[in-house]
Formats: sequence, C-alpha cells, structure tokens
Amino acid sequence: MIYATFPLGYIIGGIWLGRQPEIRRRGVTMYVVGIVASICLGAFGLLPPLWVLLALALVNGAALEMAHLIWINSMQEIVPNEKLGRVVSIDNMGSFALMPIGFALAGWGTNVFGAPFVFIVGGAATAIMSAAPLVLRAIREFD
Repeated sequence: MIYATFPLGYIIGGIWLGRQPEIRRRGVTMYVVGIVASICLGAFGLLPPLWVLLALALVNGAALEMAHLIWINSMQEIVPNEKLGRVVSIDNMGSFALMPIGFALAGWGTNVFGAPFVFIVGGAATAIMSAAPLVLRAIREFD
C-alpha cells in the first residue's frame, strides 16, 4: 500500500506542475522539493503510523516528480537539440550507474544498523546534498 502511494504523488505533482503557466525560480524550486522528498523518506525511519507513512509517500512522490520535470524541462531548454540525446544519455547513465552502489550500501547498512537508521541517515544525507547547491548564486538565480 505504501509503495503504491508514491506513484499517486507522481501524478499529483506532475498535474500540479503542468497546470502552472510558468515555473519561477526553477533552480531553488528543484532543490527545495528535493529537500522535501529527502525529509519525507528519512521520516520513514521514525516508524510513524501507517497513515503518516502514506502521507509521506504521497508528498515524496509529488516532490520527486516536480524535481524531475523541472530538470528535464531545463535540459531541453538549455542543451542544443543536436546534443540533447547525448547529454540525456550521459545523465541517465550516471543516475542508473550509481543505483547498484546505493542498493548495496542500503542493504549492508540495514543488516548492520537496521532499517530505521538507514532511512534517517539516508534522508538526512540526501537533504544535505540537495541543499548544498543552493549556496551557488547561479542555482538561486536560475529562472
């Protein structure tokens, strides 16, 4: 039930973002929703009741979809058409190439420290990494 709630968030986030006539401050928005998604996932480690987990999964899904749509839209605007295929393939390769490492670390961490710890630390680390680019003026001013 929890895992099925994430895609509902994707749909809600995508519809909401798609209904906006213009997304202002895309750089800030993308990283702030990344922070929100990270905090939601990290809160799973606090072992809240089911209804809270469902709400966290819904918000996480909406935030992830919004960040993804802003990223893809920005790449399509910035990267020249003749290079877009190569840039997107490298972007995807980097994202997917690191997944097995994350899965291995999460599995090892869960065995050693337990799932709640992995959720909390993973969520906090991801929130920090999502916040870090906000110190860059170019990100804050990206519209």
